[in-house]
Formats: sequence, structure tokens, C-alpha cells
Amino acid sequence: MATEQTGINADREVVISLNEVSVRAHKELYSFEDRRYIMCGGDLLASILSAAEKGVDRLHIATNWENLLRVALWSSGKPPLFDVISLLKKSGAAEAELQPFRKSEISDLLPSLYYGGKFDILRRVCYAARTKAEAKANRKGLHIYCHLVSDENRRIIASSL
Repeated sequence: MATEQTGINADREVVISLNEVSVRAHKELYSFEDRRYIMCGGDLLASILSAAEKGVDRLHIATNWENLLRVALWSSGKPPLFDVISLLKKSGAAEAELQPFRKSEISDLLPSLYYGGKFDILRRVCYAARTKAEAKANRKGLHIYCHLVSDENRRIIASSL
């Protein structure tokens, strides 16, 4: 009797997440089986590269704001505010919208974008993360989808889909 393999080596579509909040938010929309969810243990960038090497075809990344920015800017540490503001400008944010945040924490930017209804900018940041992750993984046929999960309402609030 053959046993079913589970985990990243057996599945062609998996979800990488850093915490249970992101898993639940993704599962609420996509209803994947539990075995398709992989906790990355803190090093999201390495987990992305590992999944690509193991032959996953579709990789979902469900994560919070700071970690989404880490992927979009491919930064293992906390992304510098200057780089985040540059990314937001490229994503359609106006200079006037960003000016009050020039000396803030990057976490202060999300509520302003979210409650300001700037979902197009949030989607573009998700798309930038997707593009960067696919480029770094450098594997033909790999499709990456990035989902921004709000720590506040515990739901996916933007996606690269």
C-alpha cells in the first residue's frame, strides 16, 4: 500500500506563510488542504528560493506588510524607509501622500493606504513582490502569487492576482 506524500516535495501548489494569522486568512479565501500550507520559520526569502528549487509550480506567499515589502525589495532585514517610499511612488503613490511619512516607521504607511482606499497601490506592491520573487527564483514555469494580510482585520486585503 502506497502512502501519500505530503509537504513541499509532493505538492505542485503550496502556500508559504510566517504565521497562523496569514494561513487562516488565505484558507478563508482558497480552502487549500492543510498540507499545502508551509510555515517558513522566519526566513521568507530563503523559503521562496527553496520552494522554487523543489519544483513547485504555483507558490502563494501570504504575509503581512513588512514581509511583503521584504519580498518586493528582496531585503533580508527591515527594508529602509527610503526604499519603501520609492517603491510606493513607483506603485502610484503621490509625493504629497508620502510626505508625512518621511520620518515614520514603515508600519505607519499601511493604515494610511488601506483606510485611504489606495487598494490599487497595495495591489501594485503585491505585484512588485511577485515580480521580484519570480526573478530571484529564476525558474521557468513557476508562478508566484503574493497576498497581503492585515494584522488588524486578519484578512487578505490585496493580492497580485
